Amino acid sequence: MVKITVKDVLENCDAKLLIGDKDKEIKEGFINSKEVVPGGCFFGIKGSNTDGSLYYKEAFKNGADICVLSKLKDLDLKGYDDKTVLISNDVKKCLQDIAAYKRSLFKGCVIAVTGSVGKTSTKEMIANVLKHKYKVLKTIGNQNSQIGLPITILRLTNEDVMVLEMGMSSLGHIHNLSVIAKPDIALITNIHENHIESLENKENILKAKMEIIDGMDSGYLIVNNDDDYLSKIEENIKDGVKLLTFGIDNLSNVMPCNIKDDFITTFDIADIKDFKVNFGTTFIYNALPAFLIGKMLGLSRGMIKDGINTFITKNHRLEEVNINNNVTLIDDTYNASFDSMKLAIGYLNKFNKRKILVLADVLELGKESKIIHKKIGKELSKTNIDYLITIGKYSKIIAKEAKKSGFNVKHFKREEKSRSYLKKLIKKDDVILIKGSHGMNLINLVNYLKEELTL
Repeated sequence: MVKITVKDVLENCDAKLLIGDKDKEIKEGFINSKEVVPGGCFFGIKGSNTDGSLYYKEAFKNGADICVLSKLKDLDLKGYDDKTVLISNDVKKCLQDIAAYKRSLFKGCVIAVTGSVGKTSTKEMIANVLKHKYKVLKTIGNQNSQIGLPITILRLTNEDVMVLEMGMSSLGHIHNLSVIAKPDIALITNIHENHIESLENKENILKAKMEIIDGMDSGYLIVNNDDDYLSKIEENIKDGVKLLTFGIDNLSNVMPCNIKDDFITTFDIADIKDFKVNFGTTFIYNALPAFLIGKMLGLSRGMIKDGINTFITKNHRLEEVNINNNVTLIDDTYNASFDSMKLAIGYLNKFNKRKILVLADVLELGKESKIIHKKIGKELSKTNIDYLITIGKYSKIIAKEAKKSGFNVKHFKREEKSRSYLKKLIKKDDVILIKGSHGMNLINLVNYLKEELTL
């Protein structure tokens, strides 16, 4: 059991005790005063618009035992004699330092996952495999930021393994996370165009992702050997870190064979038969590192196979919803890239029903935006999808390209403008797939259709 107290924070971080008990344990951490649970620790982090420390009273009202706050002129602690308050010059840095200290006490295995696309699904599949033998702490959703990862580590109690997702928007972000988490095993899924707007080119994206080994003195780096950039990184790996690879096309440490692609994709690894994943070869790339890590951590072949075969994607990733037993709505609004767009288009195309596809912009592509959206439009020429609805600035390029293939296309600037059109278009037994970057707010369209379709 890994425990840290206020005393540990005072000794290892930039913080001073204002009132309270030095022996009080710091358990779960929260940065939103509305989400604090009884016994939690609230961190009043300064944002671009407001100082979270101003909401300490709401945090206490919701049950916080401890608050870590910045210096406030009008701090009023009357009536809070049973609470503990720490003051820090930099609350965010204090949170990160607390997480780093708690990590230093952990004797289990830390697995870090990053990459342009697929890191959340890969993280989830690894955790699903490892839970067959170990107690696993994993990143919730995509809380993979400079704040989300430390919050995850603070949740650590008696687990054996941590599976931590690491995200970034610029150089240095993953470096910071790696130094906090000190991974034993690091994994990079791929290098794609995501974040090219802020990092300018794939070389910088690779450099940013390779920061995942900065906190490692030894251990293993696992990479996708079919990725053009990751297949050439061996010379960039620091001493003490060993390279392992997975892939479908290029010779790798773990590879699948006998791939049969349908709604359920089956494949073998070595002499282990009938692995199963949803949605095609894209998810084989999630399964291969999960297999490799399971093997490294001593799981039996049966445990690994069960972990992979029982993994089901949810949370707005090709998530099927049946509306009134009449319409199949496929919610893929979690996020978007060229590869995930291609996957979604291919998945919808397999249905033997009338098919409606709603596509919105892929964001954060910078100067590559027009090229990538044109490629998405060309992918549609290979399908027999019946209707295409596009939403946003760049998806208009998808619409223009699709029209060349004779598609029935309707374009809207915003998702709310498409609602009445779709409500009239959709008929009994249709399949409709909705896909776009998270920032395009297509979840609002999904929720509208769930509520308003009355077929």
